[in-house]
Amino acid sequence: MADSLKTLFNWFPVLRTLFQAKTEHEFDDFLDRHFEECIQRMEAEAHHLTADKEEKLSAFLAAALSMPGLSVVREGYSNGRVDLTIKSESIQSSERRLAEAKIYAGSAKHVQAIQQLVSRYSTGRQSRGYVVEYIQKPGISDIVVKLRAKADIDFPVNQEGMTCDHRMKWAYISDHRHTSQELIRVVHINVNLHR
Repeated sequence: MADSLKTLFNWFPVLRTLFQAKTEHEFDDFLDRHFEECIQRMEAEAHHLTADKEEKLSAFLAAALSMPGLSVVREGYSNGRVDLTIKSESIQSSERRLAEAKIYAGSAKHVQAIQQLVSRYSTGRQSRGYVVEYIQKPGISDIVVKLRAKADIDFPVNQEGMTCDHRMKWAYISDHRHTSQELIRVVHINVNLHR
């Protein structure tokens, strides 16, 4: 009983932030911070995850992201089987975000993940999505710099403008024009699983 109360007490500030989110922007700010905490937990456990396949890594991430008020479904359907569907269960803000995850295997695979997220799974209704890259090789910092530099030359998947910084380490943002003509902001989150 004491452990349950302690767990609930630890969740309270996070739950309050989620349930107080009234706008898309407030929800996205919450979700970015929540992603960052969960990614740091994954990286702290990297010695257990380094040799794992994408499905297991995404299951671990989904479990970490799930919390009261935030539903995270693996392989949910949105014009195909999207890796993660994240949905607020708050009465004030019924937001949904999609995330495509890959084990890093070069820039072509990264572009494929963006393509799947923006052109296949997204309907254009959500203004934001995530590409999560599990990096099991050394040199994550250099890999991220190269991915951004290539994107800023090639402008893949109808990218508009240059990539920009994200406050999360090893993350950045790009904007892509969906076939609906809506602009989708993609947050690229890179997870260091090399040990």
